[in-house]
Amino acid sequence: MTKAKNWILNEFWIGYTLFEKLFMLSMLAVQIIVYCVAPDTVLGIIAGISGVISVVLCAKGKISFYFIGFVQTITYLFLAWENRFYGEVLENVFYLVTMVWGIFIWKKNMNRNDDGSTEVAAKKFSLLQWIAAIVGTLAATVAMGFALDKIGSAQAYTDAATNVMAIFAQLLMVRRYREQWIWWLVIDILCVKMWFVAGNWSMVAMYIGWIANCIYGWVNWTRLEKKAKLASSAAEGL
Repeated sequence: MTKAKNWILNEFWIGYTLFEKLFMLSMLAVQIIVYCVAPDTVLGIIAGISGVISVVLCAKGKISFYFIGFVQTITYLFLAWENRFYGEVLENVFYLVTMVWGIFIWKKNMNRNDDGSTEVAAKKFSLLQWIAAIVGTLAATVAMGFALDKIGSAQAYTDAATNVMAIFAQLLMVRRYREQWIWWLVIDILCVKMWFVAGNWSMVAMYIGWIANCIYGWVNWTRLEKKAKLASSAAEGL
């Protein structure tokens, strides 16, 4: 019992600044308010609430993000299927597989702070990696958009763009790269448009919150990358 309590405190309270605590609470408040004003489905609010919690935890570099993420991924998968966003369905099946992989990778690459809290050791792209990532994303989006259009997917090329970039961003997240947040930002902007057209306001609110979280994630992971580099240099100097 004590061990579980300490884990919860380390993941959700210890090491958080006042801004980070207020940021998560405000994200949750927006999600709940939107649902009360324009209620849709139980799945929608569950996906929305678990979604905002999981992405803030990811931006903070907390491994507990994966466990909340399982709830969000499963509920969102059903919502995407109901709205015929087939690319989103495939994307979330991919998430379920890679999240299991991610838990093991992150667990081996966590930095412990002086207050006992832990955060992931982040990395960043080289120039060559940036070029390869952009070219690969564009080519795969065009190819997948064409394929989804042929099978009758709603908003085929938007669906393809979010799907391709999300798969790539997910791999970057699992591999601990800071640049994931650039891809997530573009995805979230496209998803606001996609769910706005579909008329699901819980999902629109969730993705607007995720856009704000991408900015926070980029800033915090830049800090985590510098911190990891200093820790690695110090270890090499011993």
